[in-house]
Amino acid sequence: MNFLRTPVTWITILICVLIFITIQRQRESILDTEIIRKYSLIPIQVKRGQYYRLFTGGLIHLQIYHLLVNMYALYNLGSLMEVQLGSFWFTVILVLSVICGNLACVYYGDSRTITVGISGGLYGLLAAYIIMLLRYGILTNPAVLSSVLRTVIINAVIMMMPNVSVLGHLGGAAAGAILAVIRFFIF
Repeated sequence: MNFLRTPVTWITILICVLIFITIQRQRESILDTEIIRKYSLIPIQVKRGQYYRLFTGGLIHLQIYHLLVNMYALYNLGSLMEVQLGSFWFTVILVLSVICGNLACVYYGDSRTITVGISGGLYGLLAAYIIMLLRYGILTNPAVLSSVLRTVIINAVIMMMPNVSVLGHLGGAAAGAILAVIRFFIF
């Protein structure tokens, strides 16, 4: 993946990794850093007007496996989707999917639950990918359809794991699908 073709993907990965390293260097316990207290998604704080958390919570990852899985997915989806969409639309879909996924958590989830991670944005990109395949008629190819179905099933299983934000994933996917329809069918 070339930085010049996918700068938003690379910059987002770099930001997430640097935030993770900073948290690891500062923390004594899982919630004992200023970054987590000030920037993670805490629904009650969003409802009190700290709307920036709808975005910043997506850049924070607490465990190494969470960071690695999400950055690997971002690398793969980003290398494809940023080239196909262009950096502007890629950024719009990624950012708004993160925000919408987090909004779903704020308004339909537990108001005391702390949520972190870029997964809502990744599910938005995955939904956009599926819409793109539909738009260009590629999804009718049996091999492509089989691959997409396997990916959807794997992600459905992931959403059943403990401490996974189903609302964040579904909210992000819905936003990504809507934005992809606008991008591929209107613009």
